[in-house]
Amino acid sequence: MTIPHRRDALSPGEMFPAGDPTYRVSFPRLRSGLKIRVVERGDPAAPAVLFIHGWGCSSYLFNRNLPVVADAGFRTLAVDLKGHGLSDKPVDPTGYTVDSLVEHVREILDQLELDLPALVGHSLGGSLIYHFAARYPDRARCLALLSPVGLSGVPLMSLYRAVTPRLLNPILRHARSRTFVRIALHRVYGRRGRFTEADVEEYFAPSQFPEYGMAMRELLHSYDWFAARHRRPTTVDLPAIGLWGTLDHLIPDDGMEVYAPLLPRITMQPIVNAGHIIPQETPDEVNTALLTLLRSVFD
Repeated sequence: MTIPHRRDALSPGEMFPAGDPTYRVSFPRLRSGLKIRVVERGDPAAPAVLFIHGWGCSSYLFNRNLPVVADAGFRTLAVDLKGHGLSDKPVDPTGYTVDSLVEHVREILDQLELDLPALVGHSLGGSLIYHFAARYPDRARCLALLSPVGLSGVPLMSLYRAVTPRLLNPILRHARSRTFVRIALHRVYGRRGRFTEADVEEYFAPSQFPEYGMAMRELLHSYDWFAARHRRPTTVDLPAIGLWGTLDHLIPDDGMEVYAPLLPRITMQPIVNAGHIIPQETPDEVNTALLTLLRSVFD
């Protein structure tokens, strides 16, 4: 797959999983016409676990989870949502609403022929898999919400939106900074782990594509981060877990409580002194909780 990119960042072939033969990488085209990247590991005939990242991330977010879950006997798949990673990056704001992203996930399941997969979502991906299951409760086996945001708001969201008006879109085509990536990673880590320069390069890499900054801006403004206020609550009767770091600055005070009545079968598990990016900061705790859930529903 040939993708134009600037030469001062990891090339597409150098980005995770960078030719590791234990992974399978594909670029299927969805019915909508969008091409996405899928990173897969494990036995193709095993029960499927689909990992969905949050805003500004990619399948790399789950680099410490995919191998462990696959080695435990599951087929693990992580996708780059539209706008992210090496997937297509439309800049139409209507493509980044909750409803549009729910249909995007449905298209992914259809294209990959996933029958009742376990859904794992981090940050925006956590609220997204709830919205998906609320609309399509017969399409998922269980839900794992990792540091979910997007139902009861995000602290400082009004500020983030105020400093990114649409008139900045021409600038966002060229705006890219490793310093910004480092600052963002400092904010999402707690006291349990540290990021590396290799992490910085992976998170910086998608900015080489001109549409990336604009797509992130549209997602920031179009997704309903306060959906619990604007939508009729829907109860989802699926096994679920909710994990979050006690030092997570992106989850409001009631950010996890909001899920209790919506997912009556959810088990809540705070991770002490962790921040927002728990799949990478505290992978052992995340993997243990994931495998406990998966074995309970697939065995």
